[in-house]
Amino acid sequence: MNRTTAAAANSLITEAVPGTWQELERIVTAILAECGMNAQHGVTLTLPRGTVDVDVHAEETVDGIVHRTICECKHWRATVPKTVVHSFRTVMAEAGVHRGYVISTNGFQAGAVEAAVATNIELVTFEEFQRAYFHKWIGKRIWAVEKELDGFHTYYEPLGPPGYSKLDNDDERAAYDEVWNRYLFAGLMLHPFSPYMRMVGSYPYPALPFDCSSLDAKKIAIPDDIRNAKGYREFFELLLKYGLEGRAALRAVNPITRANPPEAIQNED
Repeated sequence: MNRTTAAAANSLITEAVPGTWQELERIVTAILAECGMNAQHGVTLTLPRGTVDVDVHAEETVDGIVHRTICECKHWRATVPKTVVHSFRTVMAEAGVHRGYVISTNGFQAGAVEAAVATNIELVTFEEFQRAYFHKWIGKRIWAVEKELDGFHTYYEPLGPPGYSKLDNDDERAAYDEVWNRYLFAGLMLHPFSPYMRMVGSYPYPALPFDCSSLDAKKIAIPDDIRNAKGYREFFELLLKYGLEGRAALRAVNPITRANPPEAIQNED
C-alpha cells in the first residue's frame, strides 16, 4: 500500500483527541458544519411528549429535501449500554430524524450493538465517525480552501510569477524572489489537493504527514508544524494560514498589485 492509497484507509479528519464531552461535541459539530451542514450542539428538540436535549443536531437540504442528523456523544470511561440506544431510538422516531450516531470514546456493550441492528442508528468510535464523513468533509474543505486562497495559486503556476517581468531592477527582483521562495512550499503542497484536478479525474488525496521528500530534495524550506501535521483539519488550517500570509506578501512585491488595497485587487497579473 503506497502513501496515497493509505490516505483512504487512514483518513482521520483531525488529529485532536477530545479530552471532555464538551470537546467531543464541539469537534463533531465543527466537522458536520465543514461538511456544509447547518450544525449546532446542545439543541433542544420538541417531541410529541415534551422536549429533549440532543448533543449535536445537523441539517442539510439535498434536492429540496431536508435531511436531519443527530449525534449522541459519549465521552465515557465505560462502554455504552443498550439503554442509551433504546432511548436514542425513541428520540429518533419522535423527532423524525433520518440518521443518528452514537459516538463513543470507549466502545459499546454487546447489547447496545444488538439494539442498533436494522435501525438508522450507527454506533461508532470518534475515529469511525471521522472516516464515515471523510470524503464528504474533504470534498467541501478543498473548495473552501481554494476560494479563500483565491489568487495565491497564480504565483506558483507554470507561466511564472505574475508581475515579475515588470520589475524595474535587481533589488526588486531579489525581494520578489525571497518572498516567492519563502512560500513555495505552500504552493506545492496545495497543488495535489486542487478541486479542479478532481473535476477531470479520480485522484487520491495525499496521506499525512505530507510526503516532503521531493521538496526536501530541492532544499525548499518547510515549517515544522505543517510538515508534521497528521490531521487534515490541522493541515488545511496551516495551509490557509501560510497561503494567506504568502498572498499578502507576494502582492506587496508584485508591481501590478502592490499599490492597491486588498479589496481593490481583482487579478494578480
